[in-house]
Amino acid sequence: MAVYRGHMSDQLVGTSNGGATSHAFGIKVAGPGSYGRDGRDKHARPIRGLSGYRGSVMREAAAAGHPVGVVNDGDLAEPGTGAFLAEAPDRHQAAEIAAQIIHGRPDRDDPPPVVVLGGGERFLLPQDTTPCQDEVTPDCAVHLDPVNGNGPMRTDDRNLVVEAMDAGWTVLRTRGEFDALATRLASEPEYTPRVLGAFASDDIFNDAPEEELIRLNLVDDTRETKDRRGRLLVWGSPADTHGANPPTTEEMTRLALTVLARHSRRAGKPFLLVVEIESTDNLANNNNAIGALRALRRSDEVIARVREFLVTAPATLLLVAADSDAGGLQAYSNVAGEVGESVAEVEGNPTDDGAQTRRYPLDGIAGRGTPPFESLPDRRGTTHKFAIAWTGQNDVAGGVLVRADGLNAAQLSDHFGGTMDNTDIYRLIYLTLFGSMPD
Repeated sequence: MAVYRGHMSDQLVGTSNGGATSHAFGIKVAGPGSYGRDGRDKHARPIRGLSGYRGSVMREAAAAGHPVGVVNDGDLAEPGTGAFLAEAPDRHQAAEIAAQIIHGRPDRDDPPPVVVLGGGERFLLPQDTTPCQDEVTPDCAVHLDPVNGNGPMRTDDRNLVVEAMDAGWTVLRTRGEFDALATRLASEPEYTPRVLGAFASDDIFNDAPEEELIRLNLVDDTRETKDRRGRLLVWGSPADTHGANPPTTEEMTRLALTVLARHSRRAGKPFLLVVEIESTDNLANNNNAIGALRALRRSDEVIARVREFLVTAPATLLLVAADSDAGGLQAYSNVAGEVGESVAEVEGNPTDDGAQTRRYPLDGIAGRGTPPFESLPDRRGTTHKFAIAWTGQNDVAGGVLVRADGLNAAQLSDHFGGTMDNTDIYRLIYLTLFGSMPD
């Protein structure tokens, strides 16, 4: 374990795109806008990785014959994974980023990744693509964003689903297709596909406040009101749609590990997989407490899956970090009666002028003014009610830790002394893949 230092070259608090670029290249970059480059728009300068390679550690690994892949419960262009494969003048150029992830950077002979799983179908299809009806085909759109109604958005008339299939990818967009591939992998130990999955129009999760999800009737009626998981439909779309019950991040990670391990054995070289549980960021940015807590649980499930993989493949490094602390989530206990049958507000920032005193809402299991959360029983059988308080909606610099297990995990203390810069993430990945650590 080590304390993480996530500052950018121009600000103290990291950004998703700037932090990911520092992880992928080992270089300090400007926070706003940087996506595989340093800066935004006309000021975005190309950068080399710390090793001197003209690209990220993932692009360098792929060029050296290492199988590589990414998994994200956000969309394909999310920078936490996308910046390892794409370089763009602005993080919002999602259509260009998606094309680079699948086909490589312009004018570069990039070997493609072997696994890309996430959301973001809308970045793969032309904007006039019609929705799929009963049958799912490459020329129809499976998903519609249940929160914003977003559909296909490419303006260049390219259908990247068709292009990927023509290039030999197995393309997945529904739970049925995902399960069918998992079954085939289990029954055919030598089957080694290249897999592209897009299980939502945009993010696989619905990143809106609890109150907005309720307004949109994104509620799971199969759960009881007192279910500690809450009744909000945080991942996927309603039950009668193709996007219902999408694969979890743990399930996608399990499939990715299977595919990458087979490619790794064929190549005779270790693989690199980057997984992001983007829901821990966006749901917290929207101050969706139940969503953020469930996203953190999903993170634990992913870590548990990889640690199980370490049992059979101990020469593997598991490295866990984050670029910042979204929303500044804090647990608030029943100190002064604010957490009763339903959560209320707490007073903050007191001044001599009462008109300037602020009150801050707490979140319960379904948002403001709803029943509080309740802990599992402790060893005495006692449970505790609590609410969630937020610093705000922005990313903040908080107590982010780097954790590691497996090969080279001891480097966190032995080499880095218990404190790691965001650029050191690159250095430890590079050491594990190539046997040396760039200065």
